[in-house]
Amino acid sequence: TFAEKAALASQYNAAALLIYNDGEAPDRFAPVFINLGQSNELPALSLSYNLGKQLADAAQNPSNNVGVRIIIQMADESSYPVGNICADTPTGDVTQTIVIGSHSDSVPAGPGINDNGSGSAANLGLAVALARLFKTSTYAKYKYRVRFCWWGAEEIG
Repeated sequence: TFAEKAALASQYNAAALLIYNDGEAPDRFAPVFINLGQSNELPALSLSYNLGKQLADAAQNPSNNVGVRIIIQMADESSYPVGNICADTPTGDVTQTIVIGSHSDSVPAGPGINDNGSGSAANLGLAVALARLFKTSTYAKYKYRVRFCWWGAEEIG
């Protein structure tokens, strides 16, 4: 794992960890997502295949004196604007509200279509179906208010 590679690099007093995908997969040309876990304090940088290969090849010859300078800029993620969207049914008791929601963001560690594109789509599909149901005579006046919400920043708080 990347966390194991970082731990090994730390044992050898590495100043930083540079990782690139040298496998055979067609997607190896893009930088890989690195998750080193919460306890890692070693700066890590994901490189594209081409850059990683160039550095690795150059480092094979000690006379090349290969070096890398990494400049890290920290950002406070809490300062990014976050938006939430909620929509209520026009009828129903406001003191008896059913909330149906999903987060609308994702992280590089997982495909956004799964987490949480599918949840957001299901949320919207349910809202559309309920709107159609409310147009029928049976449910024209539903007892409960239903609130559909899509939250931002679920993954970062």
